[in-house]
Amino acid sequence: MFELQNVVYKDIIRIDDLTLARGKITVISGPSGGGKTTLLKLLINLISPDDGEIYYKGKKLEDYPPLGLRKMIKMLAQNPAMLGDTIREEFNRAAELARQDSFKDGDYRRLVGKMRLGKNLSESCDNLSGGEKQRVALARLLMLEPETLLLDEPAASLDTDNVKYLLNFLENYAEDNDTRIIMVSHVPEFANKIADQQVIIEDGELKGGKYYNGNSS
Repeated sequence: MFELQNVVYKDIIRIDDLTLARGKITVISGPSGGGKTTLLKLLINLISPDDGEIYYKGKKLEDYPPLGLRKMIKMLAQNPAMLGDTIREEFNRAAELARQDSFKDGDYRRLVGKMRLGKNLSESCDNLSGGEKQRVALARLLMLEPETLLLDEPAASLDTDNVKYLLNFLENYAEDNDTRIIMVSHVPEFANKIADQQVIIEDGELKGGKYYNGNSS
């Protein structure tokens, strides 16, 4: 899906050759401050490389119309901004973006259940924890049905039980919806249990990786 060739961004990223998302789920790991979040931003063209090329499905990223690219690829930030005052308003905004007027409260409640939020739709977003906000934002993105989903530390604010649930949810979602997921995570279980590919980034460079069909990269 993604190919990076001689990509340089400031003094943060320097990657000579890397292919991402050959399988359903790719996990990017490595020390904090190593450039992992910057790499995600490059993949969705929030920032542009100073040198080199990034390809998505064989086409240069820069050749995609920005709005068209953002429809295909969605990114969940580690600390996502809330678009509405309540959970219902969050989902209403997503429905508007998806141009879907068929979403009802029943659909929203099912999303809340899938994210294991245990909250009413009228709950103020100001009352949500960091992990709850991230799960609301993830549900909001899934309403838009992206073909590729970029996740920045989706388990950072979750307890062990919810990490296990998220593992299963993402694995099933990727399979059922034919969605590619690329995530940054420090949680070993993500790479060990559900990843098709693991990439290790350290000091902005590719330090190793593995395809979980027995091949190293």
